[in-house]
Amino acid sequence: MSNEIENLVDQVRQSTDYQINKRILKEKIKTDLHMPYNNGMFLIEPSLLAFIATWPDEVLYVEDIYENPIEIKRDDFLYHARLHYQTAMNTWHQQHAELKQIRKI
Repeated sequence: MSNEIENLVDQVRQSTDYQINKRILKEKIKTDLHMPYNNGMFLIEPSLLAFIATWPDEVLYVEDIYENPIEIKRDDFLYHARLHYQTAMNTWHQQHAELKQIRKI
């Protein structure tokens, strides 16, 4: 009976550790999603990518995370932002898979 309780406690501990590590990983990736551009700092998220991709003008002004209007060249910004976003998402996916693997051990 005591062995079953110990196993249950270990499972709860692993699950809790996994959730904590998952949250920490998400915060790290959110930090990694920041990209400097033209003396501004931008948080690259799908909504920003969609906005920039659909804007018809080549040059526009976008508010950065410090609430400054920054001039961006749409195609150049979009190219770099997509690369930056995909790199961060690939890293997140890989590290999350490693977390899940550790949890299963």
